[in-house]
Amino acid sequence: VRGGERGAPTAAAAVTTRAVSTGEGARGTSMACVMRDDASNALANDAAYAAAVVSRANAASKRVCERWGVEPGRATYRFWLREDTVVSALTEDLHGADVRVDGGDASLMMCTHGELEAPCGMYVGDVGSAIVVPVVYAVDVYLAVDGVSFTNGHVCAGEPDFSKLQAIQSALSVCANENERVLLERALKDGPKDGSTPWCTVVGDRFGVGAHLCHLPLMSDHLDGAILDPYSKMYAHSLMWKWTDVCKKIGAGTHKVTIRCAPRGVLGIASNDLCVCRVTGDKPEEDFMRDAGFRSFIQSLGSNLSTSSSAEGMTSTFSLTLKEEHCVGVKPERRAQEWADDWPEDEIAECFTIAMSLANTGPPGAMARSMVPGTPLCAHIILPTTDGTSGIAAIEDKAGNLQFHEFHAWGLYQSTGADPDARTAAQIKFRCVKYENDEGAPTQWVAEAYGAATVQWFDDEK
Repeated sequence: VRGGERGAPTAAAAVTTRAVSTGEGARGTSMACVMRDDASNALANDAAYAAAVVSRANAASKRVCERWGVEPGRATYRFWLREDTVVSALTEDLHGADVRVDGGDASLMMCTHGELEAPCGMYVGDVGSAIVVPVVYAVDVYLAVDGVSFTNGHVCAGEPDFSKLQAIQSALSVCANENERVLLERALKDGPKDGSTPWCTVVGDRFGVGAHLCHLPLMSDHLDGAILDPYSKMYAHSLMWKWTDVCKKIGAGTHKVTIRCAPRGVLGIASNDLCVCRVTGDKPEEDFMRDAGFRSFIQSLGSNLSTSSSAEGMTSTFSLTLKEEHCVGVKPERRAQEWADDWPEDEIAECFTIAMSLANTGPPGAMARSMVPGTPLCAHIILPTTDGTSGIAAIEDKAGNLQFHEFHAWGLYQSTGADPDARTAAQIKFRCVKYENDEGAPTQWVAEAYGAATVQWFDDEK
């Protein structure tokens, strides 16, 4: 730590990544060299900052952190070996575990007590006091098997066969503005500031404010079932391809595995005189961004911040047993969803026609237009089984009053105006819903989103 006074940020502070211009100087600052070193942890223990972290935790992070009993200042890992798993409950402690993969599924998850975006500095000036954290879109994953480190330096984002440069360009889609893009691109190309080379770096849009989780899907019989949407969907397919290469190299048998997840953040002033960071302070974030002393402080922190290699609980060692079938190098591919074999026969034609008529409208239509270049159109509908049920369901409230009817569908979309050799297809799950009006009479069927944008990307030839 270097600098002077400790201030008292309040939990009411805004937490975003925006910025601007100039102002007055600083009275004192504190600085951490990396996230989650002793200086960073001291800042995280500030009572007002800790209260702010608790208040903005997303629902999944809060539930998992509580169920897993993650202690303050620490992280923990758990694992599961089946596709349909309640992550907050039906998982096992990874550290020291004897993990025997009998089927084709294996996932790990790290959960931190504090946010993945850990403090890197405190600023105290005329404008007020604030704790600063970098913007995290990337997590470096370090891997050693039987004492041998894997230092491939892959970037996992986008399609699994992307080169590193292609993956970096795909990864930049997570950024909120051009300033973040400049800093993240530089950080991904340069690698960690300490000169280390991770096995891979996963990039996603769910590592930011309120996030405590990093999901690592390693193996799956069914690719879509391994992805925790939306948390790992940006990098899951690429990560599983990289893990297939590891398994082929180490071979069947029992191995000692050590894994470390290290969130990496960016901050600084990139272009247009705009500042990239997140602020929890006793004044609105915009007030700090106008302060010249604060802006100088941000510049002094460096633009590419890693997580300390000694961060509590962020390294886990365990025993892993693989079968021959896991080590032959067969990489998971996306495939179309399966048609429900128990869909009521008298509803099939009706539901197929309704879903096809709605697929290009509402949320699924908007999602298709955002994903598929040219003019996307739904070419086919699949009626699936969802949570063990098929067909049109009547949804009631707790009092037994009918609220609406619904069924679920997958739309397979293809571009009508793009290069036929381009990757221009997508598969999107959506709900077909018929609400009851105030008089209890049914309305027209409409398309609604299913959960948090359940989406898969496809190559046309597949």
